[in-house]
Amino acid sequence: MKRIFLLLAFSFSVIVSAQSLAIQSMDSVAYVNSHTGSLAEGHIALLNTSSSAQSYILKRIQVGNTGLVDSNYFCWDLCYPTWVSQSQGSVQVNAGAVAYDFSGYAYVMDTAANSQDTVWYRFENEADSTDFLEVSVIYAFSQTFGQDEPKILKNKMYPNPSSTGRVTIEFAPVDEGGRVDILDMLGRVRAQVLVPAYATKVVWMVGDAPKGIYVLRRSFGAMQENVGKVLIQ
Repeated sequence: MKRIFLLLAFSFSVIVSAQSLAIQSMDSVAYVNSHTGSLAEGHIALLNTSSSAQSYILKRIQVGNTGLVDSNYFCWDLCYPTWVSQSQGSVQVNAGAVAYDFSGYAYVMDTAANSQDTVWYRFENEADSTDFLEVSVIYAFSQTFGQDEPKILKNKMYPNPSSTGRVTIEFAPVDEGGRVDILDMLGRVRAQVLVPAYATKVVWMVGDAPKGIYVLRRSFGAMQENVGKVLIQ
């Protein structure tokens, strides 16, 4: 079986509210060659950005409607079958620690499949339902994947750390325009960069932004994607 997992690739969306979690890394597009394999697998590593330990439950909140995937399931505190949409237990993540507990799976029986479907997950603070992180993972099947398909561009930010007054942001294209929001560690939007449809690169001119760590969040349509963090020196 040939498969590739891409960290922070073009299509994972993130919706946050009073967020104490951030994406450390993820397989946002889980590709598999449907001719040689049938199971696509993705992983998400989550960082607790708060100052105390927190426990999180996992909810599968939406499954795509393409009809491609025959079944899907996920693992969090335990592994759950396709008919279970919420974890029965929680995973505790210490302050500043990373949880590597999530894995998602999608199965397809069609060995000639050339399509993709999306599953949306919500990581929710067990003690505060307003503190959550929603993430989507694309499960993609292709009869020719791993042969002559082009590579999908990973998110990149450079230089990082930056002391040059500019940061270049690279990502895979989508078919609609959007923007990149630059947020400080308090969640305040300090700058915005417009992103044209099908763009693969934009530049943030840091300007008078104070030194520190910033979260870059890309928005397109109703979707949001955490691009990553950058340190301005």
